[in-house]
Amino acid sequence: MSDTHANTLGWLLDEQLGSVDGVRYAVLMSGDGLLKARTRTISQEDGEKLAALTASLRASGRAWDEFTGGQGVRQQLIESVSTIGLTTAAGQHTMLSVVTTGPHADVGLISHHMALLVVRLGEQLGTRERTPVLQPDGGPAA
Repeated sequence: MSDTHANTLGWLLDEQLGSVDGVRYAVLMSGDGLLKARTRTISQEDGEKLAALTASLRASGRAWDEFTGGQGVRQQLIESVSTIGLTTAAGQHTMLSVVTTGPHADVGLISHHMALLVVRLGEQLGTRERTPVLQPDGGPAA
């Protein structure tokens, strides 16, 4: 896989979120957990792990929303003893996730910067939903 910090989106994550007080790192991923971009403060390997974890948590959040009769998940927050994780939709089939430097980070400020980035990039952040490749007989490709 190519270095997801070297692309333009990695640079934008650094510019828009990497300098915000309280942000440890940020990743941009497809809805199914493929890393698209990351800040320089997280390695490629850890970025891929965070993207996969975030996709799983997002699926759980969507199930929660459906069960409780919600009308869509806007943002998810996970608060642990030493960090806070925030995830928000960032375009079609795309998510933006931030991990804080500690439990006392200004979540409102970080959320605001996340929203500004999403609005700034709009449709550029969208990812087409992947579909399985089918064989001529209609079965999945091997």
